Amino acid sequence: MEFTGERFVPSCQGEIAAEHYHRYFFAAGLVSGKHVLDIASGEGYGTHILAQSAARAAGVDTSPEAVASATKNYAGENISFLEGSAVAIPLPDASVDVVVSFETLEHLHEQEKMLQEIRRVLRNDGFLIISTPNKPVYNNLISDNEFHVKELCREEFITLLEEQFINITVLSQKVMFGSLLAGASNGLSLLHQHEESVSIDCLPFLDQGMYFIAIASNGKLPPVTASFFEYPLEKSYMAAKFRQELAELQERHYETEERLKTVEAAYASLLASSSWRLTAPLRRLRRMLRGSLAAK
Repeated sequence: MEFTGERFVPSCQGEIAAEHYHRYFFAAGLVSGKHVLDIASGEGYGTHILAQSAARAAGVDTSPEAVASATKNYAGENISFLEGSAVAIPLPDASVDVVVSFETLEHLHEQEKMLQEIRRVLRNDGFLIISTPNKPVYNNLISDNEFHVKELCREEFITLLEEQFINITVLSQKVMFGSLLAGASNGLSLLHQHEESVSIDCLPFLDQGMYFIAIASNGKLPPVTASFFEYPLEKSYMAAKFRQELAELQERHYETEERLKTVEAAYASLLASSSWRLTAPLRRLRRMLRGSLAAK
């Protein structure tokens, strides 16, 4: 399947890949031996991840193309794919132990109906693992997503879940680079350094993540811990942008060999750093690239 912006596909790289894979690997650690439903399963890669530990995994998606592709690539003894909607799930009452739904809720106006359907197909002691963007943080970075119809702040997300579930825990996810997923119970803070300053803000991580991931149940919740999904820095959007700009510089014959070596060394420094917040190498590389491009 091709990436249209609506459904993630494994050919994507960068932050979006770290976010999506982290969620599914996190969920896979909670579904061992269980019957799992993956709502809005798309290309099928996530349902496939869940099926490695689940007793059985079923993916449901509204797109016939997505269901056909997923069936062709992943269907097997304990994994299947069905065409259906999050507000009309094609499964019997109380038929699954776990429902997984990542980045689906915000695509629907009928959010209450979606949660009612999920509650219907869950067994009494089953649980839901669901994610959605953190509206204020997401909108600060992505002003308009044409596929989102109703994004939620944390209080709205919890209120919606409370209509169907008694027990709820909420985690927060943020790409840093890799992807960190942690909640309030982990007592984690984000230390944010002011640009060119020795002062910092100490902020609750739960409110700073790009996405919320909730686990909700009318039975006992599974134990969860914070986790960090390591993702190669060279696959990030920023590194890809630098590679493109570096290639443009290399095509310009009037650039001196010495300047090109300086830029290449700065890029190598970026990839060699153990931290994504490499303010010095990033600023230096950006200045050099902008100066060279402006001279075109």
